[in-house]
This record gives sequence, C-alpha cells and structure tokens, in this order.
Amino acid sequence: MKKNIFVAFVIVGFILNSCKPNFKHLQKEENNYDITTESQLQDKNYAKKIEDLYDSGKEGNFTGKEDINIYFKIFKQPKKEKAAILISSGRTEAAIKYKELIFDLYNNGYSIYIHDHRGQGLSGRMTEDHDMGYIDDFQYYVDDMKYFYDNYLKPENHKKIFLLAHSMGGAIGLTYMEQYPNDFNAAAFSSPMLGLTPPICTAVKLLVGKEPKYAMGETKYNDDKVAFEENSLTNSKIRYTRMIKAFDKVPKAKLGGATYQWIHSSCNQFGYLFNNLDKIQIPIILFSAQNDAIIDVRAHQKFVDEAIALNKEGRAYVVENAQHELFIEKDEQRVETINEILNFYNDH
Repeated sequence: MKKNIFVAFVIVGFILNSCKPNFKHLQKEENNYDITTESQLQDKNYAKKIEDLYDSGKEGNFTGKEDINIYFKIFKQPKKEKAAILISSGRTEAAIKYKELIFDLYNNGYSIYIHDHRGQGLSGRMTEDHDMGYIDDFQYYVDDMKYFYDNYLKPENHKKIFLLAHSMGGAIGLTYMEQYPNDFNAAAFSSPMLGLTPPICTAVKLLVGKEPKYAMGETKYNDDKVAFEENSLTNSKIRYTRMIKAFDKVPKAKLGGATYQWIHSSCNQFGYLFNNLDKIQIPIILFSAQNDAIIDVRAHQKFVDEAIALNKEGRAYVVENAQHELFIEKDEQRVETINEILNFYNDH
C-alpha cells in the first residue's frame, strides 16, 4: 500500500506497543520453522526453488460480482498437510508478491490459496484507467472471497482452514469473519488496515464524486518512484527489489494510486467492522509494525480495546523496528512474525 494515500492479544488477551498498557513487544526468536533468509535469497539456486514452486501452482479464474474476473493460485500439498491457509492481500498487491511467503508456508506443510482482489493484480478492473485503485462497493471484496472459499477450499475437506491477511486484506478478512464466523479455525493479521489517519475519512466525504478520480497526490503507477531509498514499506532491500522485479515481469499486475471512491468505501467499512466485532467467533493474532507509516495503528489499539471488552480470544504484538510490510521485512522481524503465526496455527 502506498504511503501518500494515508498522509500518515499474549494469552486470552491482546498485546501492542510500549505506551499502550494492553500490548507487549514481540521478542526476537530463533528461526524455528526454517523460514527463508536474505542470504538464501542471494543464492540463485535457492531463489529458483521459490520461483519453481510458484510456477507449479494451479492458476485459474472465476467470475466475481458484477462480472469481474478474479484470478487465483492454489498450492495443494500432495500428501499429508497440516491445514490450508487462505491469504488475503493488501491494496495494490498480487499473488506474485507473495512468492517467498507461499514457499515458506508450503514447506511447513500448508496448502495455500490466494486470489488477486478485484481491481488489482491479474484480476479485472472496474475503470477504464487500468492503474486506478478503485472499488465501488467494499462488500464485493468479501463476496469474491466467499465464492473462492465455497468453490475451491470447502470442496477439498481440509482438516482446518486458517486466514492470513495483510493490510487492506485485514479489513476484508475481518468483515468476512463477522459475516461468516464459522469458515476459519483461526486468523492472523499483519498490519491490518482498520483505519486511516485523520482527517482523511472526513475530508473525502467532501471530495468523492460519482466518477472515479485519483485522490489528491495519487497518480498512475510510476516506475520512477520505486527507489528503495524512498520506500516506506520495508527495511529489506533485497526483498523490496524482488517485489519490484516481480511486478516488472508482469506489468498487467501493477496498480497505481487510490481514488476518492476507494478511500470513501474503505472509510465506510471501518464503521461496519467495529460495529460487528461481537460476531467474531474464532481466535485472532494481530501484528502491528512499530514504524508503520502506511495505516493508522491507533485503530489497532481501538480494535484491541473493544475485543477485550467483548472477551474475544487472541494475541497481538508490536514488531520492533519494522515497517508496514512484515512479510518482506528484514530477517529478524519477518522470522519472528512468521514464527508466531505458525505457533498460533499449531495451537488451533
């Protein structure tokens, strides 16, 4: 997710940053699950293994609401599997960005399902301008996920199904859990988008119109604005570079800035999310990046406070010295995050 859009629980409880009494910091951990390291990514043979696994995944398409084409990839374990994981990605993202994470999760015994949300990646667009970050109705994101779940995950009779959601995918995933509380066994959220920095949501009400229009400061995808030194997503140069190269190889998957309509629809969704927290029935683990400059982490505090008041089960952590993109961060932050996610899945 882009910076300029947002002008910027541990047992039976929720946990976040040092100035928040309900939270604690995620501690440095050993690489207990053989998670990929930056040094391994520098090895061409190892990197090729990641690419080969991704290329071996089953790809396909289905028709979502309003006849929008939805692209997906499936990585099914051939024999014994621990469980299945459905990944819900963030704004501007595509399955190709998750190659390394898919590799690590698959090698730990999980089947992986991921689809590109409508309006981004290799899924269909709703505007003539291919680069516009647009959604007319946020509910359609959830409807697409439900179709994917019912038609591709559910028929496989997995022993357990977990949700793994990042950023915008967190807002989609939480809405899904509120509407369909029995579909997942547990859910993990990385830097979930639960709010935008004030006064964005107030201001956009005055600026949104009927026709799709880039929000102030937003433009088409610009290759000149992807330098690592200017990014506010990750401290890992090699992982950032791999992400950019992945999109360069598949230009159709690129997405530019957000429209007023996307921001307005997202802002309306935050109210829905918080008004329906009582409907969540499964355990949640939440990770908030200490140096996140993309989303409003104060919304994480609000979520945790309200979840505690509702006696919801879960865990939450702040990841020290991390930016927004925890799954493409430097080894220390990425390994400790994925370790805790897999520990959490093992417990449920």
